[in-house]
Amino acid sequence: MTSRNEDQGRAGQEPGAGAGGSTGYALLNDLRGAFRRFYVWRDAQGGWRARPLPKPTIDEIAFGVLPELAAETPLELAFVCTWQRSRRNVHRYLQKYALERPCRGS
Repeated sequence: MTSRNEDQGRAGQEPGAGAGGSTGYALLNDLRGAFRRFYVWRDAQGGWRARPLPKPTIDEIAFGVLPELAAETPLELAFVCTWQRSRRNVHRYLQKYALERPCRGS
């Protein structure tokens, strides 16, 4: 019989995930922070894809934010998603502070 804490630790894992089993789902759980604000799915060919949420604006796309990302492995997709999220943050920062002018000493 398993304790309540052991059952809670296994919540969200596929059977066989963890030590000695398939670690695909465990890996995705470890990378969930990288996929924050992305819709992630696996395509028919076995590759991984993601779309940023909310949809990128025209200005963000012109700045280099991609409307859809693709990678062969979840780890590669995590790197790409993290890079894109950072790129969006830089774009927002530039939009916010672009109109401000630096103070000049007298």
